[in-house]
Amino acid sequence: MKSILTTSIMLALASFSAAAADYEVDFGYDSKYISEGRDNLDKGGIYWLNGAAGFENGITLSAAYGYAADSSVDYDELNLGIEYGFEVGDFSFYGSYTRLEFFEDSESDNELGAGIAYGGLEWFEPFVDYVYSTEAEGGFLEIGIQREFAINEAITFTPYVIAAFDYGYASPDHDGANHHTFGASLGYQLNDTWAVNAIIEHQKGDKDVELDVGNDDGHTWVGLHFTAGF
Repeated sequence: MKSILTTSIMLALASFSAAAADYEVDFGYDSKYISEGRDNLDKGGIYWLNGAAGFENGITLSAAYGYAADSSVDYDELNLGIEYGFEVGDFSFYGSYTRLEFFEDSESDNELGAGIAYGGLEWFEPFVDYVYSTEAEGGFLEIGIQREFAINEAITFTPYVIAAFDYGYASPDHDGANHHTFGASLGYQLNDTWAVNAIIEHQKGDKDVELDVGNDDGHTWVGLHFTAGF
């Protein structure tokens, strides 16, 4: 099942968290649509239009629409989500629900997510994310670390490493180590409202991907997103 949970959208919306506002919109292009260690499109990249509204009670409403950049590929999807987040000391927690609609495939899905991050370390932030798909009747687990470096008042650089494990989410026949990810985002605050975020990421398949789709050298993609906060 395709999902935007761990792709560039969250990175783009988080790239200028120091200037985060109640409302955010994001317009972006990714050279490929890579998730769960797999290329979701036959060829070409994907355009994204995303929005989020955050409230003081910890609830965030979000919407994301993606469609294939190559005119010969019939693919689009809509994600509608609600998330509740809170902090306890140096720990951050969230729970979420996302409704996914895949229009060209005439399919839909419901995803329940949860995650925790620890911000009490000086050099990096460890995090764990889990999502369960009602359509696939399986879950997907990611364990990673990231670190945001403030180059100056306008520029941030955020590298990250993630290990992912599939439990019936991406493949019904195989469980266990799915893929690992190496990536980084570079954010530049253009003004009080607009920021631009460049992303580069490589996902290399592990046992689950190799058993499901065969051996490959992994997938590398780049993205460019413009984000406005209000």
